[in-house]
Amino acid sequence: MLDKRLEGSHLSPFWVEVDPGRLHAFAQATDQTNPKYLDFAVARAHGYPDLPIPPTFYFCLEMAAPQPMEIYERLGVDYAQVLHGEQHFHYYRMAFARERLHFAPCITSLYARKGGALEFIVRDTRVEAENGEHVADLRSVMVVNHALAISSGESPSEPVKVAISSASSFNKDLKTQPSNSLPELVTSPITRDTLLRYAAASWDENPLHVDQSYARQAGHPDVFAHGMLSAAYLSRLLTDCLDQAAIDSIHLRFVAITRLGDAVHAQVSDMPFDSVSVISEPAHIVKMNTFNQHGECKVVGTARIRMDLGHSYRQPPSQRQH
Repeated sequence: MLDKRLEGSHLSPFWVEVDPGRLHAFAQATDQTNPKYLDFAVARAHGYPDLPIPPTFYFCLEMAAPQPMEIYERLGVDYAQVLHGEQHFHYYRMAFARERLHFAPCITSLYARKGGALEFIVRDTRVEAENGEHVADLRSVMVVNHALAISSGESPSEPVKVAISSASSFNKDLKTQPSNSLPELVTSPITRDTLLRYAAASWDENPLHVDQSYARQAGHPDVFAHGMLSAAYLSRLLTDCLDQAAIDSIHLRFVAITRLGDAVHAQVSDMPFDSVSVISEPAHIVKMNTFNQHGECKVVGTARIRMDLGHSYRQPPSQRQH
């Protein structure tokens, strides 16, 4: 059982300098095509001081901590049991390559479900610039699935199905089926090379995603995609639809595993394309989700879009990668 006495305890703070080379690698690993995330000159032409940090890349920067597994070591958790349940971002301003950012993580909450078969770890992280300016807040909800931990001599058993049920406030009317009428990004099927490239670019080298033997010993049939890879595809679609500075927050829930061979269909709905909504509303909630080619839902979430910045909103063409 997780030690509730550790609720509220702080993890080791750290600084990260945002390497433009790492941003290029992340863009390539997520098949980014928007030139302002790839080309310094284009970024400057958009009024940015340098390459912008994509909305979900803050999680990658957190994985660059000197002790990325500190939270699990402190809690005595077997990392092979851990799955990503939810990820939340709240943005106060955009950040850019070559900035030095300070991360201050904290264990916020520890709780159990299904009679203790599932335990939940909530970590909150404050991100600041060198001058102390508040840049972003991150919240990660990690699920400890005790049914996944097996010894190397045992055969994998059927794991407990993870059904996330936390205090997070998600829109209950999220779409459950893909629609051809929505802005969409469709990737090529996920391969081992896809996962290796993303792991290297994001610092998230969890062996569950890249080591077949490790994944099988942990009770999985094979390696599977990082939840944050699908999150990056949703982020790409959002920033193709609107200016990144207008994104106030993103809230994501990982409802099923994206496996090898799955093509990720990322969609957003309720985009504020009409000028009336831009003028009359201070904020607008966009719904987001991903499915595979069989229509199986993998990620659901929302983004809160600020409507008071005067940015343009546009309907992008459907994007299909081959």
